[in-house]
Amino acid sequence: MSYALKLSFSHKVALAILFILVLWVVTGPAHTEDVTDRPLSQEELSLTVAYKVLKPETKERSVKVSAHVAANRAVDIVAEVSGKVTGLPATKGTQVNEGQLLLEIDQRNLPARLKQAEAQLKRRKLETQSTRNLFDRDLTNQSAVVIAESELAEAEAALTDIKLDLEATRVKAPFDGIYDQRYVEEGEYVSPGTALVRVIDNRTMLIKGALSEKSINDVSVGSEAYAELPTGKRVKGTIRFIAASASADTRTYAVEMEVTGDREGLYDGQTATLMIPQGEQDAYEISPALLIITEDGGLGVKLLDTDNRVVIVNVDILEAGTDGIWIYGPQGDIRLITVGQGFVDIGQQVDAKEQVSSRSKQKAAEADEA
Repeated sequence: MSYALKLSFSHKVALAILFILVLWVVTGPAHTEDVTDRPLSQEELSLTVAYKVLKPETKERSVKVSAHVAANRAVDIVAEVSGKVTGLPATKGTQVNEGQLLLEIDQRNLPARLKQAEAQLKRRKLETQSTRNLFDRDLTNQSAVVIAESELAEAEAALTDIKLDLEATRVKAPFDGIYDQRYVEEGEYVSPGTALVRVIDNRTMLIKGALSEKSINDVSVGSEAYAELPTGKRVKGTIRFIAASASADTRTYAVEMEVTGDREGLYDGQTATLMIPQGEQDAYEISPALLIITEDGGLGVKLLDTDNRVVIVNVDILEAGTDGIWIYGPQGDIRLITVGQGFVDIGQQVDAKEQVSSRSKQKAAEADEA
């Protein structure tokens, strides 16, 4: 009897606990707050960034082009006849004049062949004249005259070929310039097409480079320019050529500056930097780390407008400075985001605090002490 009563009491306790649990699940904890989704306020969305006020400074802007020094023209003279090199009358590396003898090739039997060709031509002339006289007296036909004139032309051509071969045995400078290279030695056998010597026209020196698509509209033929050499030398000149079409490989435009100043110390192939002045430009010195890549693939910086909203302004690099780089593009005073720029997007309103440089703090302290 006591066991039945005890079992009944246990069941009642279990039922009571189960009821409480069900009631808790249905109604939820009494302290639970309403978590209905709602838009966050602007204050909750705002981020804090630091900015620095930059004032523009006037700098000289130039289109800068990687280039090299080049002679106005350089010619490799090749052999036109076969034979042994028999003479080297000119000294390599010296200044030569147009028509000056640089190298001689063995003439072999060419002088004798020349005399033979001259005699053959003389004979053909006499034969042709005789045939014409016979034709005028109706003693021969027109066909004989044509054959005689054809043989005369062949004799003239043969004589011309031999004269050209003889002339080709005496290699001469094609223009005034530097006898820069000799590719053969005396006694060496050469054949047609063998490179013999190189002559460089250094009376006019050029600075050659390639303009980018972005700079093509900033440069025109006749523009004043200058070039800087690795030695520190600066040479002045004028833009004389800009390609009308871009290179298919680099999408750049060939450009040439003709050196109008001192050409001393200029050598064909020497590295140079071509500078084409564009006048004065407002510029700002910033850390390179603050540059960003814009959607169009260019460079930009993040600034703050008057409402503390983030804006992106396209910029270009002017030159390297002592503490950073100089950029141009913005106008007037700007508020450049220096801290937190990676966490904010264009159009976003932020809490902004001005970043005071140590130099500014020092000046303010000195003012307080005064």
